[in-house]
Amino acid sequence: MISLLQPGYAPFIAAIGIMIMVGALEGLTLLFGFSATGHAGNLIAHHFEIDSTGTGAETGLAAQFLGWLHIGRVPFLILLVLFLTGFAVSGLLLQSIMQALFHFMLPPSIAACLALPLSLLFVRKAGKPIGRLVPQEESSALSEIDFIGRAVRVVTGEASQGNPAEARFVDEFGQAHYVRIEPDDAGQIFVRGQTVLIVTRVSGSLYRAIKSPRHEL
Repeated sequence: MISLLQPGYAPFIAAIGIMIMVGALEGLTLLFGFSATGHAGNLIAHHFEIDSTGTGAETGLAAQFLGWLHIGRVPFLILLVLFLTGFAVSGLLLQSIMQALFHFMLPPSIAACLALPLSLLFVRKAGKPIGRLVPQEESSALSEIDFIGRAVRVVTGEASQGNPAEARFVDEFGQAHYVRIEPDDAGQIFVRGQTVLIVTRVSGSLYRAIKSPRHEL
């Protein structure tokens, strides 16, 4: 009987542990009406300006790679579970085959490097069909141009021109969006908890805003 506690299995057992912790964190945050993985997926998609519309807009190499993995089109939680599952299964199988055939295991770092591309390929192949079977994140219902005119609330730090802060708003579908905002007026500062109005997009997830008379989102 093969023991999964052998050092060669360590990275892949850790991946299973991480998957369990991610599930627990997601369940905990959902109790408060907030998706940790959904937030992370939105931030990644906005930061790298991933084309999630399928229009073929020009993007950088990083955005193209992340788009190849369906980030921005398939819920991030599903992609993360697929990646960790593919990494754990491919690594455990690889080390088990090595042990059975050659009576030794590869060093954990080498085995992890070999399992990584297999896990990415698994995400690519399995992500799209699985994504069709589950509800899509409603963030795709709004384009970034639709953010203009929205009232958002500053949730972290202070914002000044050249020093943006993170802000949040909830759309009509009940989906939370997170953007980076800075004042349109160079002399203004937005503080945490302040409600402001987006007036223009600078680039990616960065927008400029003005003071808003609205105090609720």
